[in-house]
Order: sequence, then C-alpha cells, then structure tokens
Amino acid sequence: MSPAERKATESLVKAYILENPEIINDAVAIFNQRQVAERLSAVRNELTKPFPGAEAGNPKGDVTIVEFYDYNCGYCRAILPVMKRLLKSDGNIHLVYRELPILSPTSRSAALWALAAARQGKHELFNDALFARGRADDANIAAAAQTAGLDIAAARSFAVSLQAKQEIERNLAVMQQIGFNGTPTFIIGDQIIEGALEYEALQSAVAKAREKS
Repeated sequence: MSPAERKATESLVKAYILENPEIINDAVAIFNQRQVAERLSAVRNELTKPFPGAEAGNPKGDVTIVEFYDYNCGYCRAILPVMKRLLKSDGNIHLVYRELPILSPTSRSAALWALAAARQGKHELFNDALFARGRADDANIAAAAQTAGLDIAAARSFAVSLQAKQEIERNLAVMQQIGFNGTPTFIIGDQIIEGALEYEALQSAVAKAREKS
C-alpha cells in the first residue's frame, strides 16, 4: 500500500468511526470479553474442581456454576433459596462452592468450618444452618455445626489445619487473578457475574453457557 493509499484508507476509517461512534463501545466490549475468557481459561481446571464435599447439584452436569461467597454477606444469604430453586429445576447443573472470607475475621472462621463440614459430607447442612442464623459470629458458627451434626472435635481440628487454610488462600488468589472483588460472584461458563441475581437471570446465564459448550 502506497502512502497515498494508506492515507485514503485511514481517512475512510476515521470517517466511518465518526459516523458510527457506537462501534467503539462494541470493540471495547469484545476486547473485555476476550480478556475475561483468557483469565478464566488460565484457572478453569482449578475453579471447577471443588474442594471435596463443597459442591451441590449434578457432578456430571453440563454446566458448572462456581459461586464465591462470604457467610457475612447478606446478598449471599438472600440468593441461597434462588440457587436451591435453580438446582431443583435443572438437573444438569453442577454447583461448586468457593469460600471467600473477605468481610470480617469471623467470615474466615466460618469458611474454615464450612470446609470442615464439607470434609464430613455435611457442607450443605452447615451452609443452610449458618445462613439461617444470620451473622456468622462464633456463637452462630458453633450452633450451625451442632445443627449440621458435625463431629465437632474433628471439625475443630481440621478448621485450623494447613489444608483448610491453603484452600482459603487459593480462593483469594483466584479472585485476584480473575479480577473481581465482591460476593457473591458467579462464574458460569465464560461469564463473571457479580452480585445477587434473580432466578430468571441465572437461568439466562446458564442457557448462554450451554450455547457455547
């Protein structure tokens, strides 16, 4: 391409952009989507492989939802019945729980005990019991552990173990790597969705993930 031809082409492109400025937003959106896909691809296997017992739904489902949550997050508590409804209505969803204690020191205690509950095959029982009690303080954590029927001594021992602490640190590192900073956050296919969602929005996100699978 000669200098004159290049200049003419640049003028045409500039004129087109000025006449159709919305394409800038479209281009930025596509660029952002590609970046998200690349970040998720780098941690996909780690994301979708649950800590043993910290999962629900169908382990062989065709769509995996990864939920990052904090037991002191009101939005996480509010979305619990929505998630249960979704899993009940769609038998091909695999839900992976990721403990992300970022709101308070007791959030971390609750997360460690949730991992201990998962280890005993009682994550959902503990999860439901603690969210039902409201704030995740020490008293409510202990009460939820009793309600879930945990072996308290074994759970207490595991909650202070290196394995449990490393799982929390991995989740925090993944949060930084992917690039979000709040709870709840959902990873559904190539979508990163922050905040509480309505049932229909979750259904739509699942359907979108299925289309791309």
